[in-house]
Amino acid sequence: MTNRPDLLNDNLWKVARRLSPPGILGMLMISVNSLIDSVYLGNLVGADAFAGVSLLFPLTLIISAATGFIAAGSGSVLSRAIGAGNVKVQRKVIPNLLALALLFSAVLMTAGLLFTDGLVALMGGEGEVLEAGKEYFWAYTCGIFFSIYGLSANGLIRAEGKVKEAMNYTMISVVLNLLTTPLFITVFSMGVAGAAWSSVFSMGIYSLLTSWYFIGGRSSFSTGRFRVRIERAIIKDVISVGTSSLSMQLSNVVRQFFLFRLVAAYGSNHDIAFFGAAFRLFSFVSVPAMGLLQPLQPVIGINYGADKWQRCMDAIKTFRLGAIGLILLLLTPIIIFPETVISLMIPGEKLIESELNNLRLIFLAMPWLPVASTGIIFFQATGKGKLATTIPVARQLILFVPLVLLLSLMSGLDGIYYALAIENMAYAIVVQLLLRKELKKLDPQAGLSAG
Repeated sequence: MTNRPDLLNDNLWKVARRLSPPGILGMLMISVNSLIDSVYLGNLVGADAFAGVSLLFPLTLIISAATGFIAAGSGSVLSRAIGAGNVKVQRKVIPNLLALALLFSAVLMTAGLLFTDGLVALMGGEGEVLEAGKEYFWAYTCGIFFSIYGLSANGLIRAEGKVKEAMNYTMISVVLNLLTTPLFITVFSMGVAGAAWSSVFSMGIYSLLTSWYFIGGRSSFSTGRFRVRIERAIIKDVISVGTSSLSMQLSNVVRQFFLFRLVAAYGSNHDIAFFGAAFRLFSFVSVPAMGLLQPLQPVIGINYGADKWQRCMDAIKTFRLGAIGLILLLLTPIIIFPETVISLMIPGEKLIESELNNLRLIFLAMPWLPVASTGIIFFQATGKGKLATTIPVARQLILFVPLVLLLSLMSGLDGIYYALAIENMAYAIVVQLLLRKELKKLDPQAGLSAG
């Protein structure tokens, strides 16, 4: 008797309960990991160090974009090869992944090490904030390969359907980073750079663990020999699927660049630190919700293939409600005790009421996030890659950039927070309207019930 739920027939709430927890825990671990450096730096070094590292968000997103490109493309190719029993393709996935990871790492590491000062200065930091950012970014850049390869290889484990195993390796890395970061900062007297070197060390162990998983024969597919090679038979497929993830990530780089540049232009070092703390909290809440939505893509894909249009819509509604509920649960302490939560990252900083109100404003807009995300997942699962790529990119260029520039010009620093809240809600509404339009092409009744 199988422990896997029947995606075509089981109650959808049962499917969500069975498939979502490993995804939530895995994504939560990643979210916690992103907060570790901030909390330690804010408490052990100071607010300027926290602000300097916060400015690096757009630069680190470029690394995330490269990782997403490799992981999404390779995972998609592997999943289909496993389903088709195509051993020849299965054996090409890891050599191709290694080659892409080395290629992207070489390019990004070279650029990062050669232009550290200019890249960090471009983000708008000055004085101690700039120096802290440069110190952290140089060390972080040295370990780019471990981040790109480790996370991409772990994505192959998820592509096998072994979400729990993938989560376990992630958890080991997060706990290791949690334990070693204060040692690198204080005991080893590395200061700001110590936080980065701790992350590099943890990701190095993470990469070794995932490699050991494949080399030790624990995977369910034929890995072939561990070698570095661009495989012409699959590279076009990897690029085709990975481009969607890459374009979405890069559009977020544009978003974060504008945000942090505007905060630096209109505010002080304190404002940069506060916005950085708010941004990390936003990520902390949204990432687990995205983990809950991970199983939605196969649920929609399988039912779409079986012409079960209404079940696709029911799945969207089920997972959407679950994600909204999780977001509200995580938001509750932030909305009620914002000052206490923020002080965990930037202790000793005096917060005024308008800052706390801005924080509440952007978080109260967060329940709209699953509305937009479930629509994009539907487009990806049903093979509408062009639509799934175009919408997020157009969001940044047509909706976000003009709105944040206009409102910041009118209201200064407060306008940035107003723009974030309005833009999140407007984007969700646009995606929902496009979702209804696509569903009407398949089944008029399903489209009408897409609310």
